[in-house]
Parts: sequence; C-alpha cells; structure tokens
Amino acid sequence: MPAYRFCRTDDISFLADALNACYVVHFSDQRALSAGLFKREIRELNVWASSCMAATEDGEPIAVVTGAKRERETLIHRIGIHPDHLRRGHARHLLESLSHKLSVLGPPRLVAEVPDDRPAARALFEAVGYQAEECFADFSLPTALEPVTGARGVEEVGLERVVAMLDPSVCRSWQRALETLQNRKDQIRGLVLTSDTRLEAGVLFRDLPERGRREIVALAGPLAPGGGAVEAQGMLATVVRAACQADALSVTVPRVSDAEARWADLESMGFERGRTYTRFAVLASSGIP
Repeated sequence: MPAYRFCRTDDISFLADALNACYVVHFSDQRALSAGLFKREIRELNVWASSCMAATEDGEPIAVVTGAKRERETLIHRIGIHPDHLRRGHARHLLESLSHKLSVLGPPRLVAEVPDDRPAARALFEAVGYQAEECFADFSLPTALEPVTGARGVEEVGLERVVAMLDPSVCRSWQRALETLQNRKDQIRGLVLTSDTRLEAGVLFRDLPERGRREIVALAGPLAPGGGAVEAQGMLATVVRAACQADALSVTVPRVSDAEARWADLESMGFERGRTYTRFAVLASSGIP
C-alpha cells in the first residue's frame, strides 16, 4: 500500500531523489536534480517543503508534487509519477491533498504552467478543476543579431531601474515574476534606452554559462503614452538587440506572455517561437460538499 505524506524542511535530499525517480526520468533533456539545486529553487522560486508531498511504497518514492508558495498563490512546480506506477490515481490524489491543505492554510489559489505538448498533464489539471488563464511561449535566436551600431542612450543599469518600468497588471510566468527577479537580483543585469526626458525601454537578462545561454527575463516598453506603436517597438528592439550581444551564448526569452512583449514583435526581431504553455488556476477546496 502506498503511503502519502507532506514534507518537512529536512526532506530536501529525499525530495531531490523523489523528483529524479518520478519526474526527471520522463525527460531526456533534464539533468538530475541535486540537493544543492533544489535548495537554489527554494531560494529563487520560493519552493516550500511544506507545500510538497510524496508517496512511497516499500520506502521508495513512487510519486511527488512540489509547490512554490507566494503571498497570492501556490505554483504546482513539478508533479511526477514513477514509470512503474502510472495511471493509478497518485497524481490526482497529490493535487487534491495539497488543495485540501491550502483551503485551510492558504493561499487559496493554485496555479500550474503546463506545456501544451503534454496533453496528459493538461487533462490531469482539468480533471481536478483547473481552468486555463494565460499563455506563455519560449523564444530563441537561431542566429546572432547584427551588432548595435550608433545606438545612443543605451546604458547598463541595476535591476530596480527596469523593474520600475514593468507593468504590474501583466500576468507573468513564475520565473519572470517580480519576486523571482528580486530573488535572482545578484544574477541579473539591466539595459535601458533613454531619451532626453525619460526611460523609453528596458530589458533584464542573466547569463547561464554552464548551459551556454543568456536569458532575457523581463521586457519593458515606454513608461508613458506618446509616440507611435512602430516607434515604441523600435525602441524596445534597440535595447533587446543590445542585450543579445553575448559571446558564445545563445539567447532565449523563456515563458513570456504576449502582454509582456508581443510575440509578433519578437518574431520580427528574428526570434523563433518554441514550446508554448498554458497557465491553469483553481481555488483550493476542502473536498467537503
């Protein structure tokens, strides 16, 4: 008989092992998760051990769900089932148990960012009441952009200068949320395009040399109305182009919404759309009619 339990802060190594056995095993492009990497996710993404749950059988993990918790909502960060224990109701039980707990302790809103090429995962969340809310997409540069020449007013700034330009009404993926940016502030650099009177456009990015990648993690357009749409897009393109000048690093824009930066504009700059995601949400329920 499987045994289910919520986890504690001293379960970090156990959770890393459970994720490797139940989640990472399903993805050929995923690297094994160490306790150190899991601790980094705790710091940067606000993963909470008490919002994680595992099922074991004969002492071995057979299912796991990890949750990242912030003031307004909890993200279902990962959910996985051991290959030998699929289609036995474990995933649904984990999601419903976490929902019951959060209906009492809060926050009562749960979200999940589900890849659109994983129909089984989408069906799982829909089966327990999650509703589609927002769409995100990954973008990458297939070839390097031409270097910026003669671009006046582009300067490097700290995180806060660009954060102040971001529209707080825009729905952002968890890894692009303001809290994540703050948690990663020591890794992030910023560029802005300035005119004589204001900041016109800004970009935040971080380098991941071990993965050979530069990630653009935030994009900001004009601070105030004025000027045409084409002019505004050109300003953002200028600062994005400056951020793409990364020697030996590929450039990606992970999980960006069309509201943060129009996908058509990114494609016009030379970016290619990759994997897409749907953000699902539900209010926690006690399960009591």
